[in-house]
Amino acid sequence: MDWKDVAGVVSKAAPIVGGILGGPAGAAVGGLVATALGTQATPDAVSAALLADPQAALKLKELEVNSKVQLQQLAVTAEQNRLQASTAQYAAEAADRDSARKLAAQQHNDWVRPAITAMLLLGAVGIVFCVFSGIAERLLRDTTASLTIGTVIGYWFNELKQTLSFWFGTTGEAQRSSAEVLQFAVSPGSVTAPGEKP
Repeated sequence: MDWKDVAGVVSKAAPIVGGILGGPAGAAVGGLVATALGTQATPDAVSAALLADPQAALKLKELEVNSKVQLQQLAVTAEQNRLQASTAQYAAEAADRDSARKLAAQQHNDWVRPAITAMLLLGAVGIVFCVFSGIAERLLRDTTASLTIGTVIGYWFNELKQTLSFWFGTTGEAQRSSAEVLQFAVSPGSVTAPGEKP
């Protein structure tokens, strides 16, 4: 059990405390909750205290009212830490791509990178052609084969995306947009019928 598991129960009595408890500052807020309930600062101990103490909801509400400023400071600090970590990760990825591009620029007779890119592009065109022309229809209707083929196609296009990012660059915003499109595509009722598994 972790603090996110406890956050849902805490949110019923103290929404602000529960919201922060389920986020990056969960351990710090968990300590405050544990102190308010008079128990150890572990998710299991707090969960047990919430179930055993009939006054737990009242204590959590008091904590929320009395520690509002401290809770807000914890939330702001956690968000700043998250943004710094995200920025550092993006900077590391950008530096990695930049160093790879500089190395490629120094290797004038390198044929491996262009050959891999061309192979991935031609393969992607071939996959799209086979799917839309109906050549692959029999394989795609076979349940076992379609799962394997779907995995291979997903891997192929992911590698193509990474390769094109090497040549043309990418941004964190583009990655977030791709994740949002993927989330939309697999949400029931958007592309698939409600109740149908993607």
